Amino acid sequence: MKDDVELLSTFADQATVAIENSRLIKKSIERERLVQEMTLAQEMQRKLLPQGLPAVRGVDIDAISTPAFEVGGDYYDFVELSETTIGVIVGDVSGKGIPAAFYMSEVKGIFQSLSALYASPRDFMVRANAVLSASIDKHSFVSLLYGILDVRTGRFQIARAGHCPLLHVGRSDSAYLRPDGMGLGLAEDDFFSDTIEEHTLQLAPGDACVFYTDGVTEAHRNSDEFGYERLRAAAGLADGKSAARMKEDILRAVDAFIENESPHDDMTLVVVKWLGLTA
Repeated sequence: MKDDVELLSTFADQATVAIENSRLIKKSIERERLVQEMTLAQEMQRKLLPQGLPAVRGVDIDAISTPAFEVGGDYYDFVELSETTIGVIVGDVSGKGIPAAFYMSEVKGIFQSLSALYASPRDFMVRANAVLSASIDKHSFVSLLYGILDVRTGRFQIARAGHCPLLHVGRSDSAYLRPDGMGLGLAEDDFFSDTIEEHTLQLAPGDACVFYTDGVTEAHRNSDEFGYERLRAAAGLADGKSAARMKEDILRAVDAFIENESPHDDMTLVVVKWLGLTA
């Protein structure tokens, strides 16, 4: 009887080990599948961003998008609307993971399709909201900042849909511009149209505009955020600095602030400096 009990106990132990091994193998396979899906989404996100910078006479541009650990929805893009106008857009899809990456791809398609049809950033936003609202989940939205620069005159038209304000950096001072507007996908056409406005900024030769996502201003160290004033200080003044130098100064300041820790959110920066056309 005792031998039977020991034999049954041995079988039970072996069965427990087999079940646990099966559970661990299943968990490992599931983890590997998730890693593969995340890798695919990261690659998709990378390919959706511009693979180069536009070469436009009279304009100095630099940009970077640094992903956090998880796939996010940061987006930036450029479009040459004519020989004398260029469109610049930066956006952020709410949420993280693969759904955010898919919405990001949809936003890119909307921008590439509609930007050539609307000469006004506000009109583009209104139409983009109508298109996106038909497909976006009710718990999601997209923030955008879109500007159209006339490279001959320095006239910069901008519209903001719930995104971080534009930082205008001149030779002697800097300021944030906050045109009214709510995120895409949050409201129906009429209400969205009534809330969004367009602002025209007249740049002087050498002025720069900084587009960014909240991964920059909300980069944090303990309970303290990098914030708008630190961003403004890091950008400094535009006089004598290239777009690349301004971008690097901001990134170094953020990195120093978070003490070289990995960022908790995607960080995107686009610096557009108008040089003015020379004869």
